[in-house]
Amino acid sequence: MKHTFLAVGLIIFISTNLLPQQPASKIARSSKTAKITDEINISEGDVGIFKETTEKKVAEFQQHIVIIADKDQPQEKRNLAEREALKLFYKGALMEVSFLTEEGEAEIRTRTMENYLFRLKTLPYTRVVIKYYDIAYITDFIKGPDSRYYAVATIFQEFTGFVGDNIAYTDVTQKEIEIVVEQVEDKFYNEKRWKIFLGNIKATETKSELVSSL
Repeated sequence: MKHTFLAVGLIIFISTNLLPQQPASKIARSSKTAKITDEINISEGDVGIFKETTEKKVAEFQQHIVIIADKDQPQEKRNLAEREALKLFYKGALMEVSFLTEEGEAEIRTRTMENYLFRLKTLPYTRVVIKYYDIAYITDFIKGPDSRYYAVATIFQEFTGFVGDNIAYTDVTQKEIEIVVEQVEDKFYNEKRWKIFLGNIKATETKSELVSSL
């Protein structure tokens, strides 16, 4: 007697969490799907979707940081940006902050993401300007022993703090953002979905000015 085996594929959807100011119609057009096997392995198509979603989440985080740091923005808007930024991160994510000493050496400190964002709003400058440059590189997504997938996105952040009209401090820091891809249960649709979170952020290099190769 022949037995017929049916392979049932799980269809999941990636939650892109696009920027809040985008219209609903654009969000609908940007929705993507990614298929996985029972062994939770990803295809090249899935990787492409993950990288696209990663770029959007990093861009959203950068936009929130710019608003939080900008003392000219209304306090309510800065507080909202702080809350929205935290939603992008895996619980317990840490941020490395770096600054140049008078000797020109980079000093690094580690803070919780909540503490970092709060302190960013209260920096002792009359004006803070933060600029970002395009994502330089996203590594391959590698499956971890916990069945999550991990990658790293590299960005460059330019920080300038003013006292009055004068620049009191400035630097450019290369940062590496951990990317975590995890399956989450969608109880409403009774299915599993891939969801991408930002994780720990490391400050890998801090300079007094932007290097010409960027």
